[in-house]
Amino acid sequence: MTIKELSKYHNIKIEIKQLEDTVEELESTIIGSSKITGMPTTINGSSSPTERIGIKLAQLKSKIETKKETLIDEAHKIEDFLTTVDEEEIRIIIRERFLNGKTWEEVAKKIITDRSTPYYKLKNYLKGRAKSEKEESK
Repeated sequence: MTIKELSKYHNIKIEIKQLEDTVEELESTIIGSSKITGMPTTINGSSSPTERIGIKLAQLKSKIETKKETLIDEAHKIEDFLTTVDEEEIRIIIRERFLNGKTWEEVAKKIITDRSTPYYKLKNYLKGRAKSEKEESK
């Protein structure tokens, strides 16, 4: 895991929320007086404009749900990584910076150190971990 990969977590959470809002909007879209809840059916191969819109909305909803699942998987990878970190201070740094979206300065205050220290501690930890994983795979 890298700092760049960890940095994605906050944005992933924001994007998931946006996708959920979009799905909610789609679900509340009303055509005529009925809510679109599923895939409309066609009769004799033709459909009305309302049915075509319903089909398009259902397809869009499906694509959004697929994207949301992918983002959730990425978020789980980061959360799973956090459980493998054996150093308490590093877990605090990761949780505060990437999961809670704090600035490096706010993280530093939390662990009572100067502003640049948490970044370098994390960078060194990840570098050492990558090195040991590389040696183990040989």
